[in-house]
Amino acid sequence: MRNVVVVLLVVLPQRLKHVLARRVLGWDLHPTSYIGRSLVRVNKVTMGPGASIGPFNVLRDLEELRMDEGAQIGSRNWIIGVPLESVIYPKNKNRQPSLLMGPYAMITTGHDIDCADRVELEDHAVIAGFRSAILTHSLNFVTDKFVTGPVVLHEYSVLLSGCTMMTSTNIPARSIVSAGSVVTTRLKAEQTMYRGNPAEAVRDLPDNLRFYERVGQQSQLAAEIRRWGGVAE
Repeated sequence: MRNVVVVLLVVLPQRLKHVLARRVLGWDLHPTSYIGRSLVRVNKVTMGPGASIGPFNVLRDLEELRMDEGAQIGSRNWIIGVPLESVIYPKNKNRQPSLLMGPYAMITTGHDIDCADRVELEDHAVIAGFRSAILTHSLNFVTDKFVTGPVVLHEYSVLLSGCTMMTSTNIPARSIVSAGSVVTTRLKAEQTMYRGNPAEAVRDLPDNLRFYERVGQQSQLAAEIRRWGGVAE
């Protein structure tokens, strides 16, 4: 029954999607949240005010999808979990196959995100550009066993195009990982530019980046209108 409802949600009008998702699937959707023509097969979904999922995404086999106010998933993203009952990772009892997005966090277009374990984007964190890969599982060649670990992008951090983040890695707050880089360890210094394979710190970032002042899409739009002499509602 759930699978039938999930397929129907791809094509139904927005209002019917909300009604069916709440009543049948038990999802917690704010009235202003939006789900485009995407396949969302997730056990628990919470979407705050203005949170949105664009078209042509696949999200499946996650225990939880949480999108706080203004969080966005763009289009053509492949976000795949591994159910808790799977025998692939029997030793990891704390595994959380989930995607958690803080206020105004964003995933743009065409990324591959492995949610065998938790992927978390804190406030205003962004997986930007195209074709990055997030991996939360890997093979231990010594034991020949799969292991998992969460990946975290801390507040106001950015992962640019064509990057790879390996299992149990992170991007510190207010930091940027340059396009084409590979994050293989837990990065430590905040407000830093990282680059390379493996990604290493290359310079400090200034305090006056306007990106750090983001307060949400609607506020940004209003600020731009005022800047050009218009009137914002």
